[in-house]
Amino acid sequence: MEGMELKPQFDELQKIFDRCIKHACRVLEERIATKTTRFAPDQRQEQERLEYNRIADELAELYLHHSVLSDLRFCYSDPAFLWEGGFFESLHADEKKKYLAFSVPSFDYSQYERDNTAYDAELPYFSAVVNIVVRERYAAYLRQRKISLSESAPKSAIAALPIAETENPFDSILTDEQIAYLATAVNDVKMFNVSLSADELKAIFACKPEAIVRSNNNRLVAFFFSGLSSRGLITPNWQSVIANHKLFLSKDTSRDKYINQSDLSTATNYIRDVGVEGKYATLEKYLMQVKRL
Repeated sequence: MEGMELKPQFDELQKIFDRCIKHACRVLEERIATKTTRFAPDQRQEQERLEYNRIADELAELYLHHSVLSDLRFCYSDPAFLWEGGFFESLHADEKKKYLAFSVPSFDYSQYERDNTAYDAELPYFSAVVNIVVRERYAAYLRQRKISLSESAPKSAIAALPIAETENPFDSILTDEQIAYLATAVNDVKMFNVSLSADELKAIFACKPEAIVRSNNNRLVAFFFSGLSSRGLITPNWQSVIANHKLFLSKDTSRDKYINQSDLSTATNYIRDVGVEGKYATLEKYLMQVKRL
């Protein structure tokens, strides 16, 4: 940020965003809760899964068309995301000036309710920011409801045999068709030093690769697995799974160094600031489509 002298303006702007975001979140949360209140647990879980998939697709579309807002996926839960996140710094100079010059008392909430794009000229991307943060927070709410439902579900009289922790380390719910499609994706952007068949990628998701491939770009690896995680297709802990199972070698061909969690964390931090363009845009298109298969 350019200086603490700007913070009072951002604090007031944050209040505007908060009012719009909280109202929309409340409406979505109350709607799904009311809709599923009489459902059996399995029916409720299926309905919420469909709702989560819908929101994930909407988020993917928003990020694809507003690459300047990519940072929001990492700071949407921050109460001061406008100040603490990287959104403002991603704006062009003339767009920044509009935020700094905006008269907060002039904001008319009733006008915004009539047309949520009414202030986009004065506050660039205003409606898109609200839409993204609302959907990110709503998706987090749905994930939490799934956890709560799982914890409160009645236990079977006869306990099922536990699945070994190593059977599905990624908690992958990908089908064979989806994995084959994703193999095309990683080959299209040349993510690794060799092309992967569908069976080879499936073995990687099972953490049992026949051979260790070398990453051509850790940032693409991070973007790919992060994208699968954000869509609920693999575990949020994908970084530790990759590191613990030593799935990939680093790009440095002078030595055989496995990609570790620090490497992936650094790469993930980097992709917060990149626009969804080039190979990232190519991967994003595949990721948007994979849940429809």
